[in-house]
Amino acid sequence: MRSAPLRVGMPGAGRQAVSHGGDGHDYFASMTDLMLGLVFIFILILMVVALHMRQPVPQALAAAAPQPVASATPSGNAETNRARRDLLRDIAKILDGVLPVTIDEENGTLQLGGDVLFPAGSADAYPEALPKLRLLAEALAEVLPCYSVGPNTPATSCDTRHKGRIEGLYIEGHTDTTPIHTTRFQSNWDLSVARASATFGQLVASFPILAALKNDRAEALIGVSGYGEFRPVDTSGTPVGMQRNRRIELRFIMAAPESSDVAGIIKQVNEVRTR
Repeated sequence: MRSAPLRVGMPGAGRQAVSHGGDGHDYFASMTDLMLGLVFIFILILMVVALHMRQPVPQALAAAAPQPVASATPSGNAETNRARRDLLRDIAKILDGVLPVTIDEENGTLQLGGDVLFPAGSADAYPEALPKLRLLAEALAEVLPCYSVGPNTPATSCDTRHKGRIEGLYIEGHTDTTPIHTTRFQSNWDLSVARASATFGQLVASFPILAALKNDRAEALIGVSGYGEFRPVDTSGTPVGMQRNRRIELRFIMAAPESSDVAGIIKQVNEVRTR
């Protein structure tokens, strides 16, 4: 009588016998092992990528990386602020004793009292204000070409200390809070813009060179704007405060390129002037 074959020592045969018996547990066990293996491989890949990202960027790549566009250094900003301060002081010096103006070096503005130029509710300058506007135009025509591009400006007329360039000069009209509604002016917005435009017209009529001045991008240097009563310099509501708010302001916006660019621009402009 033969004994049954011994299968205990043959693991593979044992699993085959179980599988042939119709039980699917081994199939699911194999799938679980496969999934665990894939997860393990995925974790290894993540670790490799993370380690790679923590490595320092090679110097060649770092040098080729784009630099921030706004590269104006603190020293460059200080130089621009000094240039605007000098510009304002030069204009005020020319007008000293002949036309009262107020300069704000921090905000880059030159103020003229609106009551000096215009009657209440009007954008037609006083006849006696026209000589004053001509004095202002003369001062601007003398100083602005040193900070911008203008025709036929001799280089010897400009101080060598000037390092900045003007991006734009805005003639701004401001009113007080007194309402206005006429056939010509529907609001203080209209009145302020009309006064700024009238001021610009008188300045250019006195010295046409002002209309020809341009910034370094060949754009017109001088523009106009009106703010009505919405940018007061005095909020006290008193008659004196309202008088201060009725004004014409010249706002000087300076360009802020790098110092090397400024030097290059100034050199090119001076070369053109001396030809």
